Amino acid sequence: MFALVRAFAVCAVLAIAWSAAAQTTGAALLAQAVSATEGARADYAFDLELVTSKQNWRARYEPNRTPRMQLVQPRLDALKNDERRAFQRMAEQSEGVSWCATENMGRVRDIRLLREDETSATYSFQPTAESIRGEQARRFADRLRGEMTILRATPDINRVRLFIPERLNPMPLVRVDHLNIVITCQPAPNGRRYAAETVTDMRGSAFGQDFDERSVQRARNLSAS
Repeated sequence: MFALVRAFAVCAVLAIAWSAAAQTTGAALLAQAVSATEGARADYAFDLELVTSKQNWRARYEPNRTPRMQLVQPRLDALKNDERRAFQRMAEQSEGVSWCATENMGRVRDIRLLREDETSATYSFQPTAESIRGEQARRFADRLRGEMTILRATPDINRVRLFIPERLNPMPLVRVDHLNIVITCQPAPNGRRYAAETVTDMRGSAFGQDFDERSVQRARNLSAS
């Protein structure tokens, strides 16, 4: 009987130790990825595509041009007032290439191993207000959950997923039943990975009207300015 209890105790201790080691390894890999990306950041020009149920935009970002983000198709003056304001707001907020292993990603917490293979490891994590851009989104950081896949050879983030595990009411008369954001990363000319594609799926209700929205944003054709 006591031998059995001791055996269970040993197994529990080993499991806790393994979990702590995996968490430490994940944090170390992420720190290496963030450090390498921050040290290699470059301000590339690129093409941007945004497709939603209401928008089909093609834009070009040039870091040495004013404004840096310009709409290519359709023409800016062909947009309705609310669409024009939406694009101008997006252009003003754009900081260029969206890198996957950013300094903000280094501020997530509770990194835990989910699965791994010879080339990569996937970890769950808890977003924090410091890890999220956007004042409104920061208010709900604790309601979000995240997953990231890190490549082992030259540590870098290959994929990020953000989602809500349960219904969210961000404001009165607004309910979000489902939110899933998947960021697929590809290597830039400097070898570090950037957000090549971001797919957002969101369902819920706002002011008595149901919504089911999907947006796909792609950045491509990176080149030195």
